[in-house]
Amino acid sequence: MASFLALLPRSLTTFLYAVAALLRFYGNIDTTPFQLIPLTILDWSFLAFTLGTAALLVNLGLEWNAGNRSRNRADQERDRTDQERDRADQERQRAARRARIQNRFFLRPTRYQLTPSPDTRAALIDFLSFLQEYGE
Repeated sequence: MASFLALLPRSLTTFLYAVAALLRFYGNIDTTPFQLIPLTILDWSFLAFTLGTAALLVNLGLEWNAGNRSRNRADQERDRTDQERDRADQERQRAARRARIQNRFFLRPTRYQLTPSPDTRAALIDFLSFLQEYGE
């Protein structure tokens, strides 16, 4: 149904302009085809041309509206992907912050609570420097 309604103004415009041209150029100007309606062939041609112009304006409005809707949908989709990307980036930042906090939580007890002996002092210093590098 929507596709038929989209084609109707274009087809109607073409038909009405063809009728207007047909009546204007091939009809007798002073002839009144319907005696109950006092319009001449020239008046009917002008009426068909006016209706065709109105159908053309309706078609332009429909095309403009459809273009705006598709642009709005594209903008909304782009905004949605930007928001998802921002959320994923924030989640990565939160995970990195959590990892740094957990490393600090492990580094401080290791550094201050353990009393390293001369045998294990070098190994603990290497281990702590490795954890600090990984945590940062």
